[in-house]
Amino acid sequence: DYEAMVYAMPSKFGSVKRCRILRDPDSFKRNLNLYVLSEDTNGKLTFANSILKDNLKTWLNRVRMINDTIDIIDARIVNLSIDFKIIADSDKNKFDVLNACIANLQERFSEPLLIGEPFYITDVYNVLNDTEGTVDAQDVVIGIKNGLNYSDTRFDINSQKSADGRYIKAPANVAFEIKFPSIDIKGTVR
Repeated sequence: DYEAMVYAMPSKFGSVKRCRILRDPDSFKRNLNLYVLSEDTNGKLTFANSILKDNLKTWLNRVRMINDTIDIIDARIVNLSIDFKIIADSDKNKFDVLNACIANLQERFSEPLLIGEPFYITDVYNVLNDTEGTVDAQDVVIGIKNGLNYSDTRFDINSQKSADGRYIKAPANVAFEIKFPSIDIKGTVR
């Protein structure tokens, strides 16, 4: 399994944070596309540099099947934000409940998702409703963060949302990340 070999590469050659290998649908031969992402010094997703890709190619050539060709490609990063509204128990301090909800979401989404893994909006509702003092999570809006300090990947959430609105599909070469949970997760309470 090539993905296992990528993660088994010794760290002295560089480190891959996320990878996914897929058969190239445009190839008539056994061409495989290996999508990779690395991480920066803050643990956030970033594109792998050329040295890491060269080391990875050398590493994989040791175990590669003779008929396989592997193209190492940067996966796309989509930075998300979460805005939510909750109703707090009238016996609790509503701002303490709001802060607990934000802290629980920050913990839940501190790690980026795998390449191709969907983002489940229902997970956000579950975290909010499981937070002590929350009576009900009323509304959750998932947004895209672009611009300075964020990925420049264009992504249309509405076209990728499931028919029932429960999750956002990730294309095979996309990894979702909430890059700055302390500012990208916001909520209101009543």
